[in-house]
Amino acid sequence: MKPGLAAATASPRHRSGLTGGGHGRTIALTRRETGSVAASAILDQLRQIDLFDQLPDEKLAFVLSHATVQTFAAASQILSNRDRSNDVFFILSGRLQVKNYSRNGREFIFSEIGGGQLFGEFSALDGLPRSASVEAMEDSVVARMKAVDFVALLKTDFELTFRLLRLLTAKSRGLSDRLFELIALNARDRLCVELARLAADGAPDGPSVMIRPAPTHYEFAARIGSHREAVTRELNQLVARGYLRLGRKHILVLDITRFTNELLGSSRG
Repeated sequence: MKPGLAAATASPRHRSGLTGGGHGRTIALTRRETGSVAASAILDQLRQIDLFDQLPDEKLAFVLSHATVQTFAAASQILSNRDRSNDVFFILSGRLQVKNYSRNGREFIFSEIGGGQLFGEFSALDGLPRSASVEAMEDSVVARMKAVDFVALLKTDFELTFRLLRLLTAKSRGLSDRLFELIALNARDRLCVELARLAADGAPDGPSVMIRPAPTHYEFAARIGSHREAVTRELNQLVARGYLRLGRKHILVLDITRFTNELLGSSRG
């Protein structure tokens, strides 16, 4: 965490929890405080949000003056499915998991999101209950803005609204891809597609790619709509066939070109 932001969240003005969300440490900035060193650090991090990277300074200052910064420890729940709150959240640092649960308690992981991304915009726009739960995977810091203020900002800036539409379109495409995978692919192919998706954000080293941290076998199962035992079996087969090397909290794809050409051709055809 940046020193300025750490100082802000350690301020004596923080309070615990907010109605309609998780219970993290919170600080709300007054207009006078938006000129402080701590506020300047938060302003810099807001500029890193994908939605705001082209936003004029005066409008970014509006976001800052209407935002509440909140910290969440790892494993903290930030939002619950069907929750009636409608604030929008901007991730300043950390990593979050978007998930849902079936009636019998089975977990389904939709995505992982991190610094620079936003969530909660669906309910902010349509006023309907939350469609998923959000949980911190590691200590995380978010800026939270009321829906009425977020919508007021959108109404003043067409470029910002258009950028939000592009982000929403990307989310829709991603969900469409996952729906297709769930319907059309078997568990082995879904696992290979998920490994390729993780490798795209991994650390390349020659022909190989390091995925770190790697999901647990249980998390893989929740991502692809399978079971932990099936994931373990398929990963072991991929190791035996020379595609992967498994380590503690990491997976090494030994040759990403070979992996893609030999295992994903039929999946993407």
